[in-house]
Amino acid sequence: MTHLRIVICGVDGYIGFALAQYLLNRGHEIFGIDCFHRRAFVKEMGLESMIPIAPWDNRLRELKAMGSSQFESIDIAEHYDRLRKVFEDFEPEGIINLAQQPSPAYSMIDAEHANFTMRNNIQGLLNIAWAMRDYAPESHVVTLGTMGEYGFPHMNIPEGFFEVEFEGMKDILPFPRQTQSVYHCSKVQATDLAWFFCRVWELRATDIHQGVVYGTRTEDMRDEPLLRTRFDVGECFGTYINRCVASAVIGHPIIPYGTGMQNRGYIALTDSIACLTLAVENHPTDEDSHHGYRCINQFDECYTCNSLADVVVKVANERFDLNATVKHIENPRIEPEIHYYNPHHRKLYQMGWRPTRTLEEELVVMFEDLLPHKEKMQKYKHKIVPKIRWRPRTKKRGKKHG
Repeated sequence: MTHLRIVICGVDGYIGFALAQYLLNRGHEIFGIDCFHRRAFVKEMGLESMIPIAPWDNRLRELKAMGSSQFESIDIAEHYDRLRKVFEDFEPEGIINLAQQPSPAYSMIDAEHANFTMRNNIQGLLNIAWAMRDYAPESHVVTLGTMGEYGFPHMNIPEGFFEVEFEGMKDILPFPRQTQSVYHCSKVQATDLAWFFCRVWELRATDIHQGVVYGTRTEDMRDEPLLRTRFDVGECFGTYINRCVASAVIGHPIIPYGTGMQNRGYIALTDSIACLTLAVENHPTDEDSHHGYRCINQFDECYTCNSLADVVVKVANERFDLNATVKHIENPRIEPEIHYYNPHHRKLYQMGWRPTRTLEEELVVMFEDLLPHKEKMQKYKHKIVPKIRWRPRTKKRGKKHG
């Protein structure tokens, strides 16, 4: 394996900090960038990480002890000149862009949060592209999209592209996107941006359309508190399965939205890290990309919210005697609840990736890690039920007739 110089934007986040450890242990050289938005966002929501995380200075010391690593605090969406200087000096061979506002609910709070999401997620990638073009044109960016970009079409979902026939002519085109939040709109625009700079500037990008990530740790973290990543449970930054486990731990009913039949792809944190590493270590080729743009659907298995809740209840009650229950609540979102869902995810398997643990095995680890923090988590029990609503405050005006 060739050791690479890799920039990680968003290195202090849930995925970013775990990924940095994994890459360092594989011998890569890391330059981490973060401006600590995630810590600020969670605090804004009146919450904190349920698993205690170390201050960044302590985290950075641990990373440096693992291998060659540097860091600079930069808001990549706002400070292009500082980002450009990193590219000019470090000469990255790979870039991983995790510096994004990742929450649909946060983007739907109000106009201010929606506008921030758009600016942050689009301008950040655009600044990376300019820095690549002028200072690291042979490098390769892995940027994190979402399976939510596709929406829920009544047909199978390919990995980015499909063949279209119209009026007797055929072409290979990007699969249409149908979004459900401002956050998802920002990710569609970032996808289009990546597709643009690969075609026009001849850069290379891997656009990871990732499913819902869950889990509390990776093998690299061991039992070292300073190496642990964050774990959020609020409606904005706690993913559905993480919130299910947290609810079972504190004795709150697990709360599927509406019918609970919403179908999604899921992937464990450990497997997400392995997939991102596989992507950054293997640049797109002419065979697996379109003009240097490669789209990968990154998830392990698909589950409905109901089926996941059932598995969490089973593990909670049979392994940990927690008496977990399920209670459906009104859906705060505007989304199809019963829908066809069959996305492809072949490319990662073709690249050699295999999942490491079953869902139940991962859930056992999550319960073991969270139960010692049960008392702390109880303080935030009132944060489990969502308060952010997708629906307009007023009814739509009816059409005038006459």
